[in-house]
Amino acid sequence: MKAIMIFLAVLLFPVASLLGQSEIQKYAGTAMPYPSIKELPILNHEGMVPFYINHLGRHGARFPTSGKALEKVRNRLILAKQEKRLTAKGLELLATILQLSENFKDQWGKLSPIGEQEQKEIAERMLSRYPELFVDSARIEAIATYVPRCINSMDVFLSSMKKCDSSLVIRQSAGEQYNTLLRFFDLNKPYIHYKEKGDWIPLYESFVRNKMTVTPVMKRIFLTLGQETALESREFVMALFSIAAILPDTGLPFDMKDLFRNKEWYNYWQTQNLRQYMTKSAAPVGGMLPVAIAWPLLSEFIQTTERVIHGQSDNRVNLRFAHAETVIPLVALMGIGKTDIQITTSDSVSIYWKDYEIAPMAANVQWVLYHDQNGLVWIKILLNEKEVAIPVATSRFPYYQWEEVRKYFEQRIMMSKKILSNSLNEID
Repeated sequence: MKAIMIFLAVLLFPVASLLGQSEIQKYAGTAMPYPSIKELPILNHEGMVPFYINHLGRHGARFPTSGKALEKVRNRLILAKQEKRLTAKGLELLATILQLSENFKDQWGKLSPIGEQEQKEIAERMLSRYPELFVDSARIEAIATYVPRCINSMDVFLSSMKKCDSSLVIRQSAGEQYNTLLRFFDLNKPYIHYKEKGDWIPLYESFVRNKMTVTPVMKRIFLTLGQETALESREFVMALFSIAAILPDTGLPFDMKDLFRNKEWYNYWQTQNLRQYMTKSAAPVGGMLPVAIAWPLLSEFIQTTERVIHGQSDNRVNLRFAHAETVIPLVALMGIGKTDIQITTSDSVSIYWKDYEIAPMAANVQWVLYHDQNGLVWIKILLNEKEVAIPVATSRFPYYQWEEVRKYFEQRIMMSKKILSNSLNEID
C-alpha cells in the first residue's frame, strides 16, 4: 500500500516538474518530446506558390525500447534494500521503479499518446500552412519502416490529414522493403564495424569517466557507499538518468527534483550528445562515414522531387516515417545549419552541435517546392518546421533555386560513395 501511495503522489506532479525548467528538459537529448509550436508563422511569400512537399519524419514520443535500464536500477535498489542501505529517497525511488516496471510491461518501444499528439499536430500544421496543395483530391504517398511505432506514427499522421480533408487520395505502405532507404544504418558493413569497434569508443568512454561525477547522486539514494565498484556506480546512475529522460515521452511524470541537480543533468546530456555526434554525424573520428550512409535516402528525395517537377508523378506530398538514426545523418549530409561541423575536442561538441535541436521525438525534414511568377522552381528546407540554411548561394533566402540545390546534393552523394568505397576496402 505504501508503494502505491508513493507512486500516486509522484503522479500528481505536473510534467514540467520532471525536468524543472525547459532548459533542463532539453538535456533529455533525442528523448526530448517535440518542441511545442504555439504560434503558426507565415512561411509563404508573395509570388511563390507551393506545389509539392517531400518529408521525412521520426516516429513520435515512445515508451522505453527495452527494460534493461529499469532492470539494472531495480536490481541494485532491491539488493540495497535487503542490506538496509537505502535512504528515504532511495526507498521512494524503488517504489516508483517497481510501479514503472508494471506500467511499462507490454509497452516497450510503442508510440505513446504524446507521440500520437505530436504527429497529429505536425500533420495539421502542414495542411494549414500549405492549403494550396490539398485541393482537388490531392495525392499523398507515405512509407514507413517495419517498426510498429513508425507505422503507428504514419497512421496517426495520415488519419489527421484525412480528418481535415476527406477528399485526399492516400497510398501508404510499410515494411523491410524500405530498409535501404530508411534503415541504412543496419545494412552498411563499414558503418556497423565502426559503431561496434570504432576509434570513437575509447574517446567516448574517457569523456564519460571525466564528465560523470556519480557520488553525489549515489549519496542521495544509498546510506553507505563502497559496495558498488566505480563502474557499477556509473552504470547505475547512467541508467537512472536514461529512465528519467524518457519518462516525459510516456506521459508519466516523475519527480527528479531531489535526485539530480541541473549541472548533473547537463553533464549527463553532454555524454549522450557526444555519443550521438560520434556515431551518427560528422565527428572527425568517423571520417564522415556515419553521414555518408544516408546517401540512398538523399538520392531518393531528389528522384521523387524530379518526378513531380517533370510531370512524371502527381503526388502533392511524399511522407516517410523512420528513426533518429535516419534523420541525423541525412541532416548532416544535406549540410543543414552547419550540422556537419567538424569538432575535434569532445568538450566543445555540446557548444556547437546539439542533438535535441536536430532529432527530438517526431523530428522532421521538409522540402517545400515552389514556382515563382516566372515559372522557375525554388526549394525551401525546414528542420522541425523551421526554415534552415544550406551552403548554397541564394538571393532569396529561405528560398533556393532547385537546380543549384540539386547539383550541391548530387556532389554530396558522390562524396558519400567515395567515403563508403574507401571504408569497405579498409575492412576487407
